[in-house]
Amino acid sequence: MTNSSTLSEIGLSQELLVSARNSLLGQDPPERGVILAENISFESFQNFCETEPKLPVKIRLVNGTIVAYEVTLTPHGSAVYFIADLTFRPRRLPPPPPDQACNSSGYAYPNMVVEVGYIESIQSLHELAPFYLSQYTTITIYLAIKLYPSHTHQPGEPGVSPMVAMLYQRTSQTPYIPTRIISFGDAPLHNSTVDFFINMGVPSANFTGFGRHGAPPCNAPNLPVYQLPIPADEIFYRTPSILPDIVFNLDLWEVLDRIVNP
Repeated sequence: MTNSSTLSEIGLSQELLVSARNSLLGQDPPERGVILAENISFESFQNFCETEPKLPVKIRLVNGTIVAYEVTLTPHGSAVYFIADLTFRPRRLPPPPPDQACNSSGYAYPNMVVEVGYIESIQSLHELAPFYLSQYTTITIYLAIKLYPSHTHQPGEPGVSPMVAMLYQRTSQTPYIPTRIISFGDAPLHNSTVDFFINMGVPSANFTGFGRHGAPPCNAPNLPVYQLPIPADEIFYRTPSILPDIVFNLDLWEVLDRIVNP
């Protein structure tokens, strides 16, 4: 149930939101989502999200533009629920420089951002890297996970789903290109997706997982090829007393298992 007054204040309508949902669920959804409103301040968007927690689409604010980018379906919801247990937010830190704060009150951005796309295209997820890792934020890590719809080779067979994790790091010399890409679904990535990563300049050694370099399937926990290393000093950026050699490993089998067995 939405509040018509807050919808109108930000220039949205229930009809527009439903239309965006239908577009995202169509046979040819827009790769970069559906633009709902422009020239919106962060404070207005934040207030809108707080008063409208249940919308028919998932929305985000990018450079003043509200974009409907996803519809909450079971695979996406399960992955988001699981990954939320692995977010980190340091406390009691000094405020960031004014030009790197996320709002006029001087609040800091999170150090790590996770995006999960099901309907949202891999191109759209990739294009968020320059926004999250720009000079105007303090975000150090962006992790994008793309889930592809399940498909079968023969009628009656269980479906298989390609999945891929993309890690972007501010400390990289090329922060807008993933430092690690791991295919971890129970089906290899489509050739067009493989070409997408290769054409953006990802080194072959940094693109691993199912269907790459003879890797085994992601069918058990603790397989080395499916451990995504995330440096602790980047997660806890600006936090004192974090040793730089500590690394957290995200076991992508745990993510896969949560999606397949919600």
